[in-house]
Amino acid sequence: MRGRCPIGVTLALLFVIGCSGSPESKEVPPPLLGKIRQWQAQGQRLLGQGEWELAKSAFEDARQLAESLDDLPGVVEALNSLGAIAVQERRADEAVLLHRRALGLAEESRQSSLILQSLTRLGAGLQVVGQSAEAQERYQRALSLARESGDKKQEAIVLNNLGLLELQSGSFDAARGKFEAARALNQALGEKREWSANLLNLGLVAEAQGQLDEAQRHFESALEMDKASEQQLAIAGDLAALARVIEKRGNKPAALAYYQRAYWSYRAVEDLSRAREALQRAIGLARELNRREEAESLDRELSAMTSTLQRP
Repeated sequence: MRGRCPIGVTLALLFVIGCSGSPESKEVPPPLLGKIRQWQAQGQRLLGQGEWELAKSAFEDARQLAESLDDLPGVVEALNSLGAIAVQERRADEAVLLHRRALGLAEESRQSSLILQSLTRLGAGLQVVGQSAEAQERYQRALSLARESGDKKQEAIVLNNLGLLELQSGSFDAARGKFEAARALNQALGEKREWSANLLNLGLVAEAQGQLDEAQRHFESALEMDKASEQQLAIAGDLAALARVIEKRGNKPAALAYYQRAYWSYRAVEDLSRAREALQRAIGLARELNRREEAESLDRELSAMTSTLQRP
Protein backbone atom coordinates (compact mmCIF):
# COMPACT_ATOMS: atom_id res chain seq x y z
CA MET A 1 0.00 0.00 0.00
CA ARG A 2 1.19 3.50 -0.80
CA GLY A 3 0.22 6.80 0.76
CA ARG A 4 1.67 9.72 2.65
CA CYS A 5 3.90 9.64 5.70
CA PRO A 6 2.60 11.66 8.69
CA ILE A 7 3.93 15.20 8.52
CA GLY A 8 6.02 16.67 11.32
CA VAL A 9 6.93 13.40 13.03
CA THR A 10 10.16 12.29 14.61
CA LEU A 11 11.39 9.16 12.82
CA ALA A 12 13.42 6.65 14.81
CA LEU A 13 16.54 6.65 12.68
CA LEU A 14 19.15 4.33 14.16
CA PHE A 15 22.82 5.24 14.11
CA VAL A 16 23.74 7.43 17.07
CA ILE A 17 24.49 5.17 20.02
CA GLY A 18 25.88 1.69 19.74
CA CYS A 19 28.82 -0.59 19.84
CA SER A 20 32.01 0.23 18.04
CA GLY A 21 32.27 -1.01 14.52
CA SER A 22 35.56 -2.69 15.43
CA PRO A 23 35.67 -6.05 17.16
CA GLU A 24 36.23 -5.95 20.90
CA SER A 25 39.78 -6.91 21.73
CA LYS A 26 40.54 -8.70 24.97
CA GLU A 27 44.12 -7.45 24.87
CA VAL A 28 45.03 -4.47 27.01
CA PRO A 29 45.82 -1.62 24.56
CA PRO A 30 48.83 0.71 24.92
CA PRO A 31 48.07 3.69 27.19
CA LEU A 32 47.18 6.24 24.50
CA LEU A 33 45.07 3.84 22.44
CA GLY A 34 43.33 2.91 25.68
CA LYS A 35 42.61 6.59 26.25
CA ILE A 36 40.93 6.81 22.83
CA ARG A 37 38.66 3.89 23.72
CA GLN A 38 37.83 5.47 27.07
CA TRP A 39 36.82 8.75 25.44
CA GLN A 40 34.69 6.90 22.90
CA ALA A 41 32.91 4.93 25.62
CA GLN A 42 32.45 8.09 27.68
CA GLY A 43 30.97 9.89 24.69
CA GLN A 44 28.49 7.08 24.07
CA ARG A 45 27.35 7.16 27.71
CA LEU A 46 26.91 10.93 27.55
CA LEU A 47 24.87 10.62 24.34
CA GLY A 48 22.53 8.22 26.10
CA GLN A 49 22.06 10.84 28.81
CA GLY A 50 21.34 13.63 26.32
CA GLU A 51 24.60 15.46 27.17
CA TRP A 52 25.42 16.48 23.60
CA GLU A 53 28.13 19.07 24.27
CA LEU A 54 30.03 16.86 26.70
CA ALA A 55 29.75 13.91 24.32
CA LYS A 56 31.01 16.06 21.46
CA SER A 57 34.01 17.11 23.54
CA ALA A 58 34.86 13.49 24.35
CA PHE A 59 34.63 12.42 20.70
CA GLU A 60 36.70 15.42 19.57
CA ASP A 61 39.41 14.51 22.08
CA ALA A 62 39.34 10.94 20.77
CA ARG A 63 39.61 12.15 17.17
CA GLN A 64 42.59 14.41 17.81
CA LEU A 65 44.51 11.77 19.75
CA ALA A 66 43.71 9.11 17.15
CA GLU A 67 44.95 11.39 14.36
CA SER A 68 48.19 12.02 16.26
CA LEU A 69 48.77 8.26 16.47
CA ASP A 70 47.64 7.55 12.88
CA ASP A 71 45.03 5.23 14.42
CA LEU A 72 42.63 4.89 11.49
CA PRO A 73 39.96 2.88 13.38
CA GLY A 74 39.96 5.47 16.15
CA VAL A 75 39.64 8.34 13.69
CA VAL A 76 36.81 6.60 11.81
CA GLU A 77 34.79 5.93 14.95
CA ALA A 78 35.29 9.46 16.26
CA LEU A 79 34.24 11.00 12.93
CA ASN A 80 31.15 8.81 12.77
CA SER A 81 30.22 9.72 16.35
CA LEU A 82 30.68 13.44 15.67
CA GLY A 83 28.58 13.08 12.53
CA ALA A 84 25.81 11.41 14.47
CA ILE A 85 25.71 14.33 16.90
CA ALA A 86 25.67 16.78 13.99
CA VAL A 87 22.52 15.10 12.67
CA GLN A 88 20.83 15.38 16.06
CA GLU A 89 21.78 19.06 16.18
CA ARG A 90 20.26 19.55 12.72
CA ARG A 91 23.63 20.11 11.02
CA ALA A 92 23.07 17.26 8.59
CA ASP A 93 25.19 18.67 5.76
CA GLU A 94 28.18 18.75 8.10
CA ALA A 95 27.34 15.21 9.22
CA VAL A 96 27.45 13.93 5.65
CA LEU A 97 30.92 15.41 5.17
CA LEU A 98 32.16 13.77 8.38
CA HIS A 99 30.71 10.39 7.40
CA ARG A 100 32.14 10.61 3.87
CA ARG A 101 35.58 11.21 5.33
CA ALA A 102 35.08 8.31 7.75
CA LEU A 103 34.07 5.97 4.92
CA GLY A 104 37.13 6.94 2.88
CA LEU A 105 39.42 6.12 5.82
CA ALA A 106 37.51 2.92 6.52
CA GLU A 107 37.99 1.81 2.90
CA GLU A 108 41.68 2.63 3.26
CA SER A 109 41.90 0.48 6.40
CA ARG A 110 40.16 -2.44 4.62
CA GLN A 111 38.41 -3.35 7.85
CA SER A 112 34.96 -4.58 6.91
CA SER A 113 33.47 -3.70 10.32
CA LEU A 114 34.55 -0.07 9.92
CA ILE A 115 33.28 0.06 6.33
CA LEU A 116 29.93 -1.33 7.47
CA GLN A 117 29.66 1.17 10.31
CA SER A 118 30.56 4.08 8.02
CA LEU A 119 28.17 3.05 5.25
CA THR A 120 25.31 2.88 7.76
CA ARG A 121 26.13 6.26 9.30
CA LEU A 122 26.58 7.91 5.90
CA GLY A 123 23.28 6.45 4.73
CA ALA A 124 21.54 7.96 7.75
CA GLY A 125 23.08 11.37 7.14
CA LEU A 126 22.10 11.28 3.47
CA GLN A 127 18.59 10.25 4.45
CA VAL A 128 18.22 13.29 6.68
CA VAL A 129 19.36 15.74 3.97
CA GLY A 130 16.94 14.16 1.49
CA GLN A 131 19.42 12.32 -0.75
CA SER A 132 17.32 9.17 -0.64
CA ALA A 133 18.72 7.50 -3.75
CA GLU A 134 22.31 7.55 -2.50
CA ALA A 135 21.15 6.62 1.00
CA GLN A 136 19.40 3.56 -0.47
CA GLU A 137 22.57 2.62 -2.35
CA ARG A 138 24.74 2.91 0.79
CA TYR A 139 22.26 0.95 2.88
CA GLN A 140 22.05 -1.89 0.35
CA ARG A 141 25.81 -2.29 0.36
CA ALA A 142 25.81 -2.16 4.17
CA LEU A 143 23.05 -4.79 4.31
CA SER A 144 25.08 -7.13 2.08
CA LEU A 145 28.19 -6.66 4.25
CA ALA A 146 26.21 -7.20 7.46
CA ARG A 147 24.75 -10.46 6.16
CA GLU A 148 28.07 -11.66 4.78
CA SER A 149 29.76 -11.07 8.14
CA GLY A 150 26.83 -12.30 10.23
CA ASP A 151 26.50 -8.95 12.01
CA LYS A 152 22.87 -9.21 13.07
CA LYS A 153 22.89 -5.94 15.01
CA GLN A 154 24.02 -3.88 12.02
CA GLU A 155 21.63 -5.81 9.77
CA ALA A 156 18.74 -4.79 12.04
CA ILE A 157 19.85 -1.15 12.03
CA VAL A 158 20.06 -1.05 8.24
CA LEU A 159 16.67 -2.76 7.87
CA ASN A 160 15.12 -0.19 10.19
CA ASN A 161 16.56 2.69 8.20
CA LEU A 162 15.56 1.15 4.87
CA GLY A 163 12.07 0.88 6.34
CA LEU A 164 12.13 4.60 7.00
CA LEU A 165 12.91 5.27 3.34
CA GLU A 166 9.90 3.14 2.43
CA LEU A 167 7.75 4.97 4.99
CA GLN A 168 8.80 8.39 3.74
CA SER A 169 7.99 7.38 0.15
CA GLY A 170 4.56 6.10 1.22
CA SER A 171 5.29 2.37 0.69
CA PHE A 172 3.70 1.40 3.98
CA ASP A 173 3.51 -2.38 3.56
CA ALA A 174 7.18 -2.56 2.55
CA ALA A 175 8.09 -0.33 5.50
CA ARG A 176 6.14 -2.52 7.92
CA GLY A 177 7.92 -5.62 6.64
CA LYS A 178 11.37 -4.13 7.22
CA PHE A 179 10.48 -2.83 10.68
CA GLU A 180 9.10 -6.24 11.66
CA ALA A 181 12.24 -7.97 10.40
CA ALA A 182 14.41 -5.53 12.34
CA ARG A 183 12.30 -5.98 15.46
CA ALA A 184 12.63 -9.77 15.28
CA LEU A 185 16.43 -9.48 15.07
CA ASN A 186 16.64 -6.96 17.91
CA GLN A 187 14.30 -8.99 20.10
CA ALA A 188 16.50 -12.07 19.60
CA LEU A 189 19.62 -10.02 20.35
CA GLY A 190 18.10 -8.31 23.39
CA GLU A 191 18.83 -4.89 21.86
CA LYS A 192 16.10 -2.96 23.66
CA ARG A 193 16.98 0.55 22.42
CA GLU A 194 16.81 -0.55 18.80
CA TRP A 195 13.76 -2.72 19.47
CA SER A 196 11.86 0.25 20.91
CA ALA A 197 12.80 2.33 17.84
CA ASN A 198 11.31 -0.38 15.63
CA LEU A 199 8.11 -0.22 17.68
CA LEU A 200 7.92 3.56 17.29
CA ASN A 201 8.33 3.24 13.54
CA LEU A 202 5.69 0.50 13.35
CA GLY A 203 3.43 2.95 15.16
CA LEU A 204 4.14 5.56 12.49
CA VAL A 205 3.12 3.09 9.77
CA ALA A 206 -0.12 2.32 11.60
CA GLU A 207 -0.77 6.04 12.11
CA ALA A 208 -0.20 6.77 8.43
CA GLN A 209 -2.70 4.05 7.54
CA GLY A 210 -5.29 5.46 9.95
CA GLN A 211 -4.97 2.55 12.40
CA LEU A 212 -4.80 4.80 15.44
CA ASP A 213 -5.48 2.13 18.10
CA GLU A 214 -2.56 0.06 16.83
CA ALA A 215 -0.36 3.15 16.55
CA GLN A 216 -1.05 4.09 20.17
CA ARG A 217 -0.24 0.57 21.37
CA HIS A 218 3.12 0.64 19.58
CA PHE A 219 3.95 4.10 20.94
CA GLU A 220 3.03 3.04 24.48
CA SER A 221 5.23 -0.06 24.20
CA ALA A 222 8.14 2.02 22.89
CA LEU A 223 7.74 4.49 25.76
CA GLU A 224 7.70 1.71 28.34
CA MET A 225 10.88 0.20 26.94
CA ASP A 226 12.68 3.53 26.64
CA LYS A 227 11.78 4.50 30.18
CA ALA A 228 13.07 1.17 31.47
CA SER A 229 16.43 1.76 29.75
CA GLU A 230 16.43 5.52 30.49
CA GLN A 231 16.78 6.62 26.85
CA GLN A 232 15.97 10.27 27.45
CA LEU A 233 15.79 11.60 23.90
CA ALA A 234 13.77 8.59 22.75
CA ILE A 235 11.33 9.12 25.64
CA ALA A 236 10.63 12.65 24.43
CA GLY A 237 9.90 11.38 20.92
CA ASP A 238 7.60 8.66 22.26
CA LEU A 239 5.63 11.21 24.31
CA ALA A 240 5.25 13.52 21.31
CA ALA A 241 4.04 10.62 19.15
CA LEU A 242 1.49 9.61 21.79
CA ALA A 243 0.28 13.20 22.12
CA ARG A 244 -0.25 13.44 18.37
CA VAL A 245 -2.13 10.17 17.94
CA ILE A 246 -4.27 10.69 21.06
CA GLU A 247 -5.23 14.11 19.72
CA LYS A 248 -6.22 12.50 16.42
CA ARG A 249 -8.43 10.11 18.37
CA GLY A 250 -10.25 13.10 19.84
CA ASN A 251 -9.08 12.97 23.46
CA LYS A 252 -7.85 16.55 23.76
CA PRO A 253 -7.33 16.63 27.57
CA ALA A 254 -5.11 13.54 27.43
CA ALA A 255 -3.27 14.88 24.38
CA LEU A 256 -2.60 18.15 26.20
CA ALA A 257 -1.05 16.25 29.11
CA TYR A 258 1.21 14.28 26.75
CA TYR A 259 2.31 17.41 24.86
CA GLN A 260 3.27 18.98 28.19
CA ARG A 261 5.25 15.89 29.16
CA ALA A 262 6.95 15.88 25.73
CA TYR A 263 7.83 19.55 26.23
CA TRP A 264 9.38 18.89 29.63
CA SER A 265 11.31 15.92 28.26
CA TYR A 266 12.68 17.76 25.22
CA ARG A 267 13.56 20.76 27.37
CA ALA A 268 15.45 18.53 29.82
CA VAL A 269 17.70 17.20 27.05
CA GLU A 270 18.07 20.73 25.63
CA ASP A 271 16.32 19.97 22.34
CA LEU A 272 14.68 23.38 22.46
CA SER A 273 13.37 23.39 18.90
CA ARG A 274 11.26 20.28 19.44
CA ALA A 275 10.39 21.46 22.95
CA ARG A 276 8.93 24.61 21.45
CA GLU A 277 6.88 22.61 18.94
CA ALA A 278 5.36 20.50 21.73
CA LEU A 279 4.71 23.57 23.86
CA GLN A 280 2.99 25.42 21.02
CA ARG A 281 0.63 22.50 20.48
CA ALA A 282 -0.05 22.30 24.22
CA ILE A 283 -0.98 26.00 24.24
CA GLY A 284 -3.32 25.49 21.30
CA LEU A 285 -5.12 22.63 23.03
CA ALA A 286 -5.35 24.51 26.32
CA ARG A 287 -7.09 27.35 24.49
CA GLU A 288 -9.43 24.96 22.67
CA LEU A 289 -10.36 23.47 26.05
CA ASN A 290 -10.94 26.99 27.52
CA ARG A 291 -8.20 26.48 30.11
CA ARG A 292 -7.23 30.09 30.07
CA GLU A 293 -4.93 30.21 33.09
CA GLU A 294 -3.07 27.13 31.90
CA ALA A 295 -2.75 28.55 28.40
CA GLU A 296 -1.43 31.86 29.74
CA SER A 297 1.11 30.07 31.93
CA LEU A 298 2.33 27.96 29.02
CA ASP A 299 2.42 31.02 26.79
CA ARG A 300 4.78 32.75 29.24
CA GLU A 301 7.07 29.72 29.07
CA LEU A 302 6.96 29.90 25.27
CA SER A 303 7.94 33.58 25.32
CA ALA A 304 10.88 32.83 27.60
CA MET A 305 11.98 29.94 25.39
CA THR A 306 11.70 32.03 22.23
CA SER A 307 13.92 34.68 23.80
CA THR A 308 16.48 31.99 24.66
CA LEU A 309 16.49 30.61 21.09
CA GLN A 310 16.92 34.10 19.61
CA ARG A 311 20.01 34.92 21.66
CA PRO A 312 23.22 35.04 19.58
